[in-house]
Amino acid sequence: MSDCKGFVLIVTKAGGGAAAKLGIIISRWLSARGVDSQIIAHPAPPAHVEVAEFRENCSLVLVLGGDGTFISTAGVVIDWKIPVLGINHGRVGFLAEVLPDDWEVALENFFSNKLDISRRLAFHYEIQRGHSIIARGVAVNDLVISRGAVARIISLDIGQKGQWIKNIRADGLIISTPTGSTAYNVSAGGPLVHPELPVMCVTPVCPFLNGIRPMVLPAERPMTIDVSESSGDVYITEDGRVPYPLNTGDRVIVTRHENDLLLARIRSNTFFEKLRSKGFFSE
Repeated sequence: MSDCKGFVLIVTKAGGGAAAKLGIIISRWLSARGVDSQIIAHPAPPAHVEVAEFRENCSLVLVLGGDGTFISTAGVVIDWKIPVLGINHGRVGFLAEVLPDDWEVALENFFSNKLDISRRLAFHYEIQRGHSIIARGVAVNDLVISRGAVARIISLDIGQKGQWIKNIRADGLIISTPTGSTAYNVSAGGPLVHPELPVMCVTPVCPFLNGIRPMVLPAERPMTIDVSESSGDVYITEDGRVPYPLNTGDRVIVTRHENDLLLARIRSNTFFEKLRSKGFFSE
């Protein structure tokens, strides 16, 4: 972790409330210790957080919100290569795991270089249409390719590093990071994966005739998903935000992002504890 603690960016969840009030308290606490900060309110989905102007000299991004606010912010600042710390003001708290009453302990640990930093891989993806790249982005949790409002299955050809894997017919396909394996992926029957493994989870959504099982593949190898046939709308969604329309013949290329998310925590080794407390392991 950098020894320069001169600037902290504070991102609060949309709608004000307790998170916004805590942001003001924390900003004053930092100022009393000679640390500059800036508070910005996370816009309501689907807009991204516009934070590039705060990149210089920033040593910590502090997110006051739920996992959705954390994921959206993390995807924007991943290139900054600095820790992102979440104070939970949401419902789940897998990523924004610090309790609101523990914020001072967390920041004291940051200033004394005692925060645990967990490196989490993310995805970079591009959408190729013909010979052109028409869109690109970053996913911290998952990418979902799905059908539109009409209940018709879609046909996708999936491959990795030039090797064709299979054509699947399904309602959709989830490509999740290990961090995102506890979200839509596991709800669709995919595996729970330790968040620090260098893999991607590929999980079909309601496959026709159960024609393919969930897979865990190496994240270092680029994955391709081709929209081979569809009589209805097809969309790709990044981390649960606005869906982007895909056409038959489009190719989605998913690679490991060159930078990892630096997830700051008070304690390490909390993954299995979280699985127990969040109901993933039944009694």
